[in-house]
Amino acid sequence: MNLSIFTDMLGCESFEEALQHTKELGFDNIDLRGKLNGSTIDNITLERARYLSLLVKENNLKVSSLSSWAVNSCTFSGEPSYRNDDENHHRQMSTVLDRLFDLADIFATPYIRIYSLYRQEDFNLLADVEKEKQYKHNAEIMLRHAEQAKERGKILLVENEPPTLTSNCEELGILVKYTNHPNLKINWDIVNGWRAGEYPTLEKYEHIKGSVNQTHLKGASRLSNSISSGNRHGLFGNFAIAGKDDFDHEPIMKALADHDPQAILTIDTHYPSFYQQDKLGEVEVVRQTKEFFESIVKKEGAHE
Repeated sequence: MNLSIFTDMLGCESFEEALQHTKELGFDNIDLRGKLNGSTIDNITLERARYLSLLVKENNLKVSSLSSWAVNSCTFSGEPSYRNDDENHHRQMSTVLDRLFDLADIFATPYIRIYSLYRQEDFNLLADVEKEKQYKHNAEIMLRHAEQAKERGKILLVENEPPTLTSNCEELGILVKYTNHPNLKINWDIVNGWRAGEYPTLEKYEHIKGSVNQTHLKGASRLSNSISSGNRHGLFGNFAIAGKDDFDHEPIMKALADHDPQAILTIDTHYPSFYQQDKLGEVEVVRQTKEFFESIVKKEGAHE
């Protein structure tokens, strides 16, 4: 299991500076998403990408994955920009994926993070038969994307995001059951599950065990006074520094080491959302987070 870092979590507008911090912090692997010298993975030109890939090689770093916001873009408020039944949208996403595959070739990584189809606001109130219909449709679209990835020798990583039809482990498990495709795997953002109302326990992990090829690691604080007889874990409150937070990461990390040793462990601190009292600077927060997860990984004897 390898630790990686989103370079945009280091607080640097300069990609060169981010790479310098990455080396100083002792990372060998990076994930690319935003702050790519004014670009993101979703709008960077291929020419600019080739230049940045040379910088990555010069620093003896490896790109673990590309993280796209453009495939079935999430909206956390208001109406989504597309309809799940819009075939034109799905064809557009195929075009977006072709471009991402080109970028993956340039950065020499097989992995690309994408999102599932969107989740309507009243989804949890729907009848089970309607929920199942939407889960199956989502799986059909993801399978189309997976076949496209197979043709290019790439692997798509579907992340659990609250506004999507894979908001938690249980729904990721449904997707895995309906797709069962070697080019479609899981990017488990552990804390996102709590944000979506599913506290990430070992029992919940059972739904996706063996299919996790990447995780997003961050800390989380509990909403004050949210523990009750019906919710012994409480509700998600905010992002926090891992190791100084309210989530017990160690059992999950041990389970990943045992059952998903192939998983890339990517630090994604979400620093800009921290409470004011936690603001130590992006680089320092990454350093503390890395030390915390590294200690767990080494304890499990899974660090390469």
